[in-house]
Amino acid sequence: MSVTIYGIDSEDYKARPDFTARRDGKGAWSATNSFSMLRTTWEESAREEFKKGVDITQLYPELNEYWSFLKLEEVDLQTQPGGWVQAQCTWGGWTETDYSEDEDVVYTLSGTRVERSILLHPLFIHETGLCEDLFLFIEAYHGLWTINPNKPFSHEEVTFQRTSDLSREWQITSTGGTSNQDQAYRDLLKWAEVIFKQGIRTYKAPTLQWTQEKSSAFGWKMEDLTYLGLSEHTINDNPPPGNPPHPPAAWWEWMKISMNQTLEAGRAIQSQTWELSPPNGFHRFQGEQMIGGKGIYNWELSDLEIKDEGE
Repeated sequence: MSVTIYGIDSEDYKARPDFTARRDGKGAWSATNSFSMLRTTWEESAREEFKKGVDITQLYPELNEYWSFLKLEEVDLQTQPGGWVQAQCTWGGWTETDYSEDEDVVYTLSGTRVERSILLHPLFIHETGLCEDLFLFIEAYHGLWTINPNKPFSHEEVTFQRTSDLSREWQITSTGGTSNQDQAYRDLLKWAEVIFKQGIRTYKAPTLQWTQEKSSAFGWKMEDLTYLGLSEHTINDNPPPGNPPHPPAAWWEWMKISMNQTLEAGRAIQSQTWELSPPNGFHRFQGEQMIGGKGIYNWELSDLEIKDEGE
C-alpha cells in the first residue's frame, strides 16, 4: 500500500517548476529541469524510467507536446532532508521546425602555413613545365644524381653525376635563346641553385581551411561522405556552403579534409572542413585540363565501378 507525502505519492515523482531551455547557434536545444521523489522511489522503480534517450514529455506530461523532441542525456541525484532526492535532468534535442539553414550554421575560416616540398611550389611547376628532362632533376632532388664538384655551377650551367655511377653525367645549360623552352631551362638553373646550393628543399605554403558546424537529428548521411578526401568544390560555379573567401587570382579548388560528429539522444553535433588548393587547383594527370580534368584528388567513385565486357 502506498501513502501520500507532501502531495506526492510515495511511489511517484513530480516535476518541479524549474524547466529552462536554450537553443544554441547551431540550432540544437539543451534544457534542464528537476524532479522530486522519495529516495526509495528512485531506488525501487523510478531509476528504470529515467533512461537515457527517453522523451521529456514521457516523464513530464504536464509539459507541452512541442518539447517532445528533447531526450534525456544525464541525471544528477541530490539528497534532500527527510529521505527525499531531487533528480536534476539534462535534456538535448533538435527539431526541424525551428531549424534554419541560414541562421543555425556556424562557419569558421582559419589560415595557416604548412611544410611542402619545393617541387610543389607553384612557381617551380609553372616555370619548369616545358623542360623535357625534368624527371632527371626530380631524381637529383631524391638523391639519384649529385652535383659534380669539379665543374662549374652557375646560373648558366650545372653538371650532375649519377650517384651509382659517377662516370655518367647530365648537364643543364642556358642557351641564351628566346623560346619558351629556353626560358624554362634558365628557370631550372635558378631552381637548381635554390635547391642544391642554398639547400632549400621545402617551403612554407599558405593554406586556408573553411569549417561548417551545425546540428541535426541523425547526423551525417552516406552521401555526405562521398567527397571526403577529394576535390569537391570550385571557386566559381560550385563554392562550399557559406561561400568562403579566397585569394583574388588564379584558379582554386576546395577539398573536404575532415568530418566530425557527436551523436547523442535527440541530436547530432556535426562539423566538416574544406581546405583550399594551391594556385591552379590540385594535381592533374598528364594531358588533363586544369578545369574539369582528372587527377589524384579529382575523380568520382563511379570511376571504380567494374563494367561488363560487353558495355
